[in-house]
Amino acid sequence: MVTTGKTIAGRRSRPESDSERERVRKKYRKQKRVSVFAVVVLIILLIVLSVKAVQGWMDWLERRGREEVVIREPSVEVIDEQSGQVMKELPTKIREYLVNLEDEFSALGRKITRARLPADKVREIDVEVEGFSGFLKISLDRNPAVSAEDGVKMIDYLEGQGINEVQYVDVRVERKGYWK
Repeated sequence: MVTTGKTIAGRRSRPESDSERERVRKKYRKQKRVSVFAVVVLIILLIVLSVKAVQGWMDWLERRGREEVVIREPSVEVIDEQSGQVMKELPTKIREYLVNLEDEFSALGRKITRARLPADKVREIDVEVEGFSGFLKISLDRNPAVSAEDGVKMIDYLEGQGINEVQYVDVRVERKGYWK
């Protein structure tokens, strides 16, 4: 069955006028413009947030590179037995070790009063402890916490045994203590 003279408008319940079509097109263009505007605003927002994040990261890297290192000095005087003089400047390893050793002794209730660098030894430091007649021979290769613990245990043991006059206590070897 062929029909002639009928248009698409004929199938609709009512035909559209040109002005109605123009209103629909304007509405569609307006929605499209709003969508494009929203996408542009989102892109700009993402760019701004990305720039802020990169700036924050760069600031963090710069601050991290500029961290100030606090160098603590030991509170006791260190005597060099070879020259017989008080050392004004200590090597970094000895300075750090002595500061840590002082902290460990104070945590155990004792105080270091003086330190000596023996003339004939390279990896050793001798420390005098407050209230103890002799000195402790300590190896710089051992952990300062372990050396301090061994030294305090030996001092407590000797005091407990009534041995008050000793020349030195050697705590350079782990879990062993010798006195003379």
